[in-house]
Amino acid sequence: MKLLHKDIEKDNAGQVTLVPEEAEDMWHTYNLLQVGDSLRASTIRKVQTESTTGSVGSSRVRTTLTLCVETIDFDSQACQLRVKGTNIEENQYVKGHLVYWFHPV
Repeated sequence: MKLLHKDIEKDNAGQVTLVPEEAEDMWHTYNLLQVGDSLRASTIRKVQTESTTGSVGSSRVRTTLTLCVETIDFDSQACQLRVKGTNIEENQYVKGHLVYWFHPV
């Protein structure tokens, strides 16, 4: 795992920016995260759009979510981290205060 940024206070509060490089890095991230932490990561979401004629279409878009972590799960078979939380920063695809299961990609 690559550490891009670290800003830790004396009381152990702060933030880090990490980039996983191997599947095992998700295990380490799982052990670092705690309920109540904020997590920002890239994910893919299915977005529905409605045209002026009323027809509905959907597409997959890459977006960044920032969640307040509620639950954390690690799938050891797939080396996948699953985080459930409330979105705390709106963007053009996701409105605030919605609960998401988040699968970082």
